[in-house]
Amino acid sequence: MITRRTFITGLALGAAAIALTGCQIDTRTPIKVSQILEVARSGVPSPVPATVTGQFITPAWCQDEAVMAAQTVATPAVPVQVQSCAPGGPTGAIGTFQMGTSLVKTDGGQTDAVILANVLGTDNARFAVFPHGKHDGLLSVGLFLNIPQLQAAQQKLMAMPVYKRGKYDGNVTFSFTIDIINDTDKPAKFYLADVSAGGDLPSDEAILTIPPAGMDTVTLDAQTQAKLGAQGWVNFMSMMTK
Repeated sequence: MITRRTFITGLALGAAAIALTGCQIDTRTPIKVSQILEVARSGVPSPVPATVTGQFITPAWCQDEAVMAAQTVATPAVPVQVQSCAPGGPTGAIGTFQMGTSLVKTDGGQTDAVILANVLGTDNARFAVFPHGKHDGLLSVGLFLNIPQLQAAQQKLMAMPVYKRGKYDGNVTFSFTIDIINDTDKPAKFYLADVSAGGDLPSDEAILTIPPAGMDTVTLDAQTQAKLGAQGWVNFMSMMTK
């Protein structure tokens, strides 16, 4: 079973959604190969859970601020729940959240605004599968964020007295990990769009093969992180279906 770990870092799903006082936010999200294929076939959304951990100054700060953050950024379709606040980490405490989003199907659109409206509606974050657009036999998977909505939530948090007392300035270091799990009986192959393959191949040449019962991860590069922040979505991998 493949267990090599790399990280998607920068502005991403949990990182953008949970704006906390502290210096580090880490998100881990699994997506199954069977999910990608079934959503592409049926068009029925599939749940995608994300575990988010954030560094806090103390457990007490975590307990106060984590609940406020979860309530501020959550939507009916993207719930955010605080699971625990425990001592640890370089800043004194670690808060753990569970965030639920979904993988949906889209045909995209001609402009970024139309694409985001088709995928997100009023939600703040989703993954989506869609035709590659240039090559038959490829299903692309992308990450979509409602940047204005997330920025508004961050500004609301910054205005709260508890965040002001904690001297929260909105500057947080992010990391984002997605586990690609092959739960089918055939090898799964992916072109990695604008990401590195563990540093061994340029992003435009990277091909990732995951055997049955295998798992691997991918890493967005700096240019893709900037694109995500600018346009609100990126295509980070495309699965071969032929």
